[in-house]
Amino acid sequence: MTKGISSGKKYSGMYLLLLHGACFFLVVAYVNMFQFWAWMSRVLGPGQLTKMLPIIMTLVVLLAVFLRFIRRVKRGYRINFVFFGLGIVGAFLALAIPDPHVPIKRIHVAEYIILSFVVRYVLSHRLDGLSLTFFTALATALYGVHDEMLQGLHSLRYYGWRDMVVNSVAGLSGAMLGHGLVCFDARESAKKNGPEKGVSAGSALLFAAMLAAVVWQIAYMFQYRGDGAIYYAIGPLAACSVVMMLLYPERVFNADIHHGLQTVFWLALGMVVYPVIAGLDWMEFL
Repeated sequence: MTKGISSGKKYSGMYLLLLHGACFFLVVAYVNMFQFWAWMSRVLGPGQLTKMLPIIMTLVVLLAVFLRFIRRVKRGYRINFVFFGLGIVGAFLALAIPDPHVPIKRIHVAEYIILSFVVRYVLSHRLDGLSLTFFTALATALYGVHDEMLQGLHSLRYYGWRDMVVNSVAGLSGAMLGHGLVCFDARESAKKNGPEKGVSAGSALLFAAMLAAVVWQIAYMFQYRGDGAIYYAIGPLAACSVVMMLLYPERVFNADIHHGLQTVFWLALGMVVYPVIAGLDWMEFL
């Protein structure tokens, strides 16, 4: 028996913008929870319990996902066992990436699996199927980059490329788990209104160039961290964004055309803010 989520109600672009804003504020909350986890580490002491705390939190999240899996199987819902299994493997892979000398960093895995499900819910109002899973993973990875960039602006924190990889792998894990469970999928609103149209080669290349420009900015800011003005970092990303707005304005401003690409565009474009702030005389990017 096959079942899916059905909803005939279509939400406005402004409503979706607010939901995406909620995702970003969840990232901000993650950034500011580091002090809480550090305090927990001090309370628990330097023993094994402190090292295991992030792993325990990840296992709790995976247990909740697994219980949903059991419930959906019993009720006859669709399950994609391959993606579900890959999601589990991805979660444990993400746990192995952080610096072993800073075990609290593994808390990112639980956080970004949770965030991926929230992002999947938001995108499911316009997307479904593999498209929903692909853009969930990509958007969650970009949120993970924002997380680290925000840490670079924090006076007591610093950003690192390894944490970005952890966030991205954990987000991919959550996206695959969501796909395996068919969470928030098969919405009638997404199918009836048909928001997903074909992507032209030109727009696909531009979006690929934007993602490459994000990687360039990450590498440039890491190389020149603490050097004050680093405006050269935003050049490629700003140029790609302007060209995209001029050539494909409907994909940038119309949430009904291709919401996945639109989400990626604005999350990528938001990266230009960090070099500008870091270039201020009173701000040191670390």
